[in-house]
Amino acid sequence: MQIKYSQLTRMSFNTLIGALALFSLTITPRSYAADLVESQALQSNPESSPLAPINKIDILGSPNNQYQSVNNLQGGKYPASPAAIAPDNSAAVEAEQLEIDKLKGEYISPYNYTQDPIAYNMGTTSVAGPNGTYHGGISSISSANINLAGQNKGVFSDTAEVWGQTQRWGGFALGGGLTGSVSPVQTGQPNTFGTTGLIIPSQAYVDWEYKDIFEFTAGNVILTNPWVNSISSYPGATYANSNNPFQAVQANVQVNDSLLLTGFQAFTYQQYPNNWFNYQTLYNSNAGFLNGLAQTSGATGVGATWNPTNNYNFNLWYYNFIGQANMYYFDNHLHTAIATNISMDFGIQYLNQSSSGDVFTSSTYTNLQGQTVQTQGIQSNAVGAEWAINTGDNTLLVAYNNVFGNSNSYMNGAMITPYTYGLETDPLYTTPALSSLAELGSGSAYLIKDTMHFLNSSLKASLAFSQFFINQVYATQTGMQTEYDAALQYSVPHTHLNLWGRVVYVQQADNAGGDFIQPRFIMNWTF
Repeated sequence: MQIKYSQLTRMSFNTLIGALALFSLTITPRSYAADLVESQALQSNPESSPLAPINKIDILGSPNNQYQSVNNLQGGKYPASPAAIAPDNSAAVEAEQLEIDKLKGEYISPYNYTQDPIAYNMGTTSVAGPNGTYHGGISSISSANINLAGQNKGVFSDTAEVWGQTQRWGGFALGGGLTGSVSPVQTGQPNTFGTTGLIIPSQAYVDWEYKDIFEFTAGNVILTNPWVNSISSYPGATYANSNNPFQAVQANVQVNDSLLLTGFQAFTYQQYPNNWFNYQTLYNSNAGFLNGLAQTSGATGVGATWNPTNNYNFNLWYYNFIGQANMYYFDNHLHTAIATNISMDFGIQYLNQSSSGDVFTSSTYTNLQGQTVQTQGIQSNAVGAEWAINTGDNTLLVAYNNVFGNSNSYMNGAMITPYTYGLETDPLYTTPALSSLAELGSGSAYLIKDTMHFLNSSLKASLAFSQFFINQVYATQTGMQTEYDAALQYSVPHTHLNLWGRVVYVQQADNAGGDFIQPRFIMNWTF
């Protein structure tokens, strides 16, 4: 009996959807009060939660909105405010706040703007007005890649970004964003960018919501799922130069208070510093090992995010990187209190990837013996675990990842990830700032990180050490890489001003580029 590959993929996809639907029947309600506290902490400081999965859907919105004003903006969509009908004003205020908390705890609600790039990147929420909402931000970045062999390539850049979304008419809203960047002092290093300034129409979309249950977005949009993401607030690119949007369609279904289902199809990609969308990724546009790889026509994906309580979350995703690979991915995270001011966090992740198309079987590289070798099909697995202990204002994190697969497959079992490669914005637990198994190749890695909070958590300092042991298959690939990271971030109280400094020191073999230091200072302000 023969089963065509397309039928097998369709069967796997249907099986996944069926399992998710059955799974949702047993969901327990989440704690909205606890979620609100967590979401506000994340908004004021994007990295304030030490082990919050970077692929978790953050609660974004406008906490300064009042329930009744939002109700009016939505055309009386919701019942009258509890304060309008309750005789006891104190009880009414409490009931109204609980209702607001409930709406903020849901991904699809009038309080949440899922396309706001400023809230994702800079950790503050949108400002609502009578005709919709707007948000803007300015970021100044000073950095340098200092190669210890003597080559110094410096970069200084300023980025301004504005975004807005109209009020809704019949559930429909229009939104858009504009990004301007200028790099007056930089040398056009081949793995960064070689332009001095540009203005990018980064977003232009239509969004439709139905009863806080269904949301559909189409146009030039940002995507924020684990392996196909646009935002710059991940560990490797915090407050980076620009978002990388997609021409895409996306649908979200809020099954219940705990379960969110998401599906998307991305057609083209706008990689910084390109000023329009195309079929390139960093696989085929930088000067690295895969430079010149055939272009891709996008990606599709479907996933589930389950948060039954404030202390546990679960993510399950299926991706098809068109012409390249299929990927199944899941992770989960548990937070548990041990004693007063003492708690622990646990996380587990798994990934499986196989070929889909011939893109990665049609390019060549030079192996360690100097022979020209054609890349083989993809067959990769990845496992990861993380553990942290939180004691007062200090968190100690230990993480491990292993990427492995068939020795005859692409780079001895390496994974491919076209929309995080070169950016270090992947969800692997051991990705620190400038290194990741997602791009280095198959092998193992560990990370040790300590984070301290001061001044009522407005000041955060962190130190990290990570090592990567790679199955080397070509001459300019590193076999071992070590990274040291030190970061200091200050969120100025009662303002939307953030100051952030980071120093990264990477040790690697001379054939892979040699040791280098990257200092970076960033100041950003939102309005």
